[in-house]
Amino acid sequence: MKWRLEFYSERRQALACYTVEAPAPGVALELGRRALLTDYPPTARRTQSLFEQAQRMGGQDAGGWVLYRIAKDGSTG
Repeated sequence: MKWRLEFYSERRQALACYTVEAPAPGVALELGRRALLTDYPPTARRTQSLFEQAQRMGGQDAGGWVLYRIAKDGSTG
């Protein structure tokens, strides 16, 4: 099954869209995050504040990207 994923980064003010093929949404999320990290590699690490650690617990990754939308891709071809 094809999935369309959109990730948003408030820090970069960017929306990244990916289409992946996976049997379940959780697997699609992992594949989408790998593609995202390929296109937008993490910057130099620095010590995280407690606020930044709390954001990661809420679904935001270290690069500031959060899953904005996931849906089954209905396009053919």
